[in-house]
Amino acid sequence: MKKIILFFNTLRFLKWQQIYFRVVRKLIKPKITEIFNGVDPKRSVNWKHITLYEDYINHDLDVCFLNHTKKIDLPTDWNNKSLSKLWVYNLHYFEDLLSLNAKKKIELHKELLDCWIDQNPVGFGNGWEPYTLSLRIVNILKAWLGGFELNKKQFNSTFAQASYLSNNLEKHLLGNHYFVNLKALLFAGTIFGNNRWQGIAEDGLIAEIPEQILDDGSNFELSPMYHSLILVDMLDILNLSRAFSSNISSELTSMVEERIPKMLAFMESMAHPDGGVSFFNDSVDGIAPAKDKIEIYAKELGFKINRIDSKKYQIIDNASSGYICSTADNNKLIFDASAVGPDYIPGHAHADTLSFELSIGKQRVFVNSGTSEYGLSSLRHNQRKTRSHNTVEVDGKDSSQVWSSFRVANRAKIIARNAQLSQDHCIVLNSSHNGYKSIFGGCIHSRKLTFGKNSLCVSDTLQGKFKYAISRFYFHPDSIVNLEDNLLSVKGSKFFLQSNLSGLSASLVNSYWYYEFGSEKPNKMLELQFDKSKLDVVFKWSKH
Repeated sequence: MKKIILFFNTLRFLKWQQIYFRVVRKLIKPKITEIFNGVDPKRSVNWKHITLYEDYINHDLDVCFLNHTKKIDLPTDWNNKSLSKLWVYNLHYFEDLLSLNAKKKIELHKELLDCWIDQNPVGFGNGWEPYTLSLRIVNILKAWLGGFELNKKQFNSTFAQASYLSNNLEKHLLGNHYFVNLKALLFAGTIFGNNRWQGIAEDGLIAEIPEQILDDGSNFELSPMYHSLILVDMLDILNLSRAFSSNISSELTSMVEERIPKMLAFMESMAHPDGGVSFFNDSVDGIAPAKDKIEIYAKELGFKINRIDSKKYQIIDNASSGYICSTADNNKLIFDASAVGPDYIPGHAHADTLSFELSIGKQRVFVNSGTSEYGLSSLRHNQRKTRSHNTVEVDGKDSSQVWSSFRVANRAKIIARNAQLSQDHCIVLNSSHNGYKSIFGGCIHSRKLTFGKNSLCVSDTLQGKFKYAISRFYFHPDSIVNLEDNLLSVKGSKFFLQSNLSGLSASLVNSYWYYEFGSEKPNKMLELQFDKSKLDVVFKWSKH
């Protein structure tokens, strides 16, 4: 019965079209429906070619994805089930065509492209899944626009891949997958002069962009990492529309151009002073291009980069997404007072409601645990759970009911939020959620963060019935953390933080920080147990 309820509470949020297209995909198999006419497309001199990625492969065929290196064995590795599916996906993306030393590997890249064509029959395996198709088509065409030569065989294959993709769009998933499907068809339709693909892409993007890009500039899946990825997509679309201005509608071009400045501002607000992304939902460093590279790309397209002056005492309330960022004396606090994501596609959501991250100067201090894999595993499940974040867990439950690799059943909803900056430079952030409340009882979790020049007070209140609750605080692994006689001390290279925990039930636990896919570092985590409905803890620091 519990499993039936779990499925019901997951499926009831889906759009009807997601269910419809899941059925369609079972009944109708995609195929190639257009034939390449053999006429080589013409490049545009107005294309801005930007290097976004580090090198993934060398001439010895040593390949590194997700911090795992191996010598590739082709054709086996195209569909090697002993490797993680995401690692194999990366092998099919061909992002190395746009890597730092791509010009030194032209012959290697041509050889690998031919291997892919010869060893991946139409419709078979990972390489013909819509997401891998979408990324590879764009990477090939971007490399070609930047000067990489394609022969007739490679043009024909890229055309065939786009035709297949046009009949296999991920309308059953929607979200970022559907977005990159449309982007790939826009590139292929524009460059190959295929009006059908271009029409599908433009109509789809004009509908999706207002939904997927919120008014504060954030991507609606509410992951800082995926926000960076879709910002690159938007820059690519604008780059293409300017390179082929007579081919792409002014409506789409204007829509993209208007949203990019807000997207850049959101990326700036959600980044730590060290330049890395904050770890809310599925978000870690090393997947999206680095922030500075994205900004270089934006500058090339004529956008101004506006930096946040972290010396100021200020609040940046990203009201549409729910994230609240604040700065004080070169310290930065980021607060998750947001929903888990769009109701119909919360696959990258964690049960991290009311969690926060803090940097003192350029050093991260409080960090969420991060994400290191997407597989169906206990590690993936644990990384999504409430207990892996800087927030409160009640009665051993998650604030949102995360399960499997990408599923969410019941979800926490924000029922109150506000932010205030007083005249004496005191920043107060408040929010409440109902994730622990049910028709059978439970409680409301409210959190107040009081943030200043050298202190952070975290006040948690549980209104209603509960048996036990734990508040957790994860520290960056570069910090030296000790707890003696209920006095917490945290030492960084340029700060010293303390907290007097007298009267509280406190313990320091060994943990891990999953800072990139395939990587982990040991760190410390502070657990504070509630002995009543309210728990206050004050952290004070000095810099040196």
